[in-house]
Amino acid sequence: MTAAATLRPVFVGPGGIRAGWRLLLFVVLAQGVIGLPLQWFVVRVLRLGDGGEWTAPGFILAETVGGLGIVPTFAAAWLMSRMERQPFGAYGLPSRGAFGRQFWAGWGWGLGGVVVLAALIAASGGLRVVGWALSGAALARAALLWAIAMTLIGLAEEFAFRGYPQSTLASGIGFWRAAALLSLVFGGLHYFLKPMENLADFASVGLIGLFLCLTLRRTGSLWFAVGFHAGFDYAALAVVGAPNTGNGGRPVGDHLLATTFTGPDWLTGGPRGVEASLLVFPVIAALFVLFHRRYRGAAAPL
Repeated sequence: MTAAATLRPVFVGPGGIRAGWRLLLFVVLAQGVIGLPLQWFVVRVLRLGDGGEWTAPGFILAETVGGLGIVPTFAAAWLMSRMERQPFGAYGLPSRGAFGRQFWAGWGWGLGGVVVLAALIAASGGLRVVGWALSGAALARAALLWAIAMTLIGLAEEFAFRGYPQSTLASGIGFWRAAALLSLVFGGLHYFLKPMENLADFASVGLIGLFLCLTLRRTGSLWFAVGFHAGFDYAALAVVGAPNTGNGGRPVGDHLLATTFTGPDWLTGGPRGVEASLLVFPVIAALFVLFHRRYRGAAAPL
């Protein structure tokens, strides 16, 4: 038996190239072949994305062409779809229903989750809202630009974690094993790549990732998850003005409400934001239960 014949089962299975190798090729394409030149152009040529304070225009740029941005991940997935002879929509974002009813339902669930969480923190004495932080044209501009930025964040991150990777891994190890593994990675990247993170934030981000996998399984696409991700981040960062370690433990400068956080980190989340508050866990549990009751039938392929 030749060496090539011996090694072939390592790389090729009954369905073609094994899922792990296809996922690795996707990552190399998105993060290396396509992503690195784009980032070099943005940073060196356009001189943008200097890593300073978070702004909505900066987020729009980063989520479009950044490391996990829309352009590199979508381009890599499109190339993989040609190789695999699959329609691009098979990876979770079918054009039918794009930004439609499920997307806006997800926005509502994301906003609602943060509203409930903020109310729990406020009732416990950790949050106080004293009015609007902005007014007039500045308020309208910030509200609109952050809505656009957060929608792009939702689209980019959901596809990067629960689009092509989820679809591909699920074909090799099953939907829920893939969901659990990618949710651990989702939480782990937040924990290891952002400063001042703690285990509460790691756990909450991972559990939210698992919840978004449930929405994919039950609705059959990522559009609900994209909307939820956008609505959750919009409410937490742009409306409530929660701090974030990625922004140096500060809130964004043009958040909409004038809020103050007081109390221990377990209550408010501290510099990590409300997603690191221990009160987020009953909210996440409620999301699982309510979504399970509202969307009972599995729609995504096994």
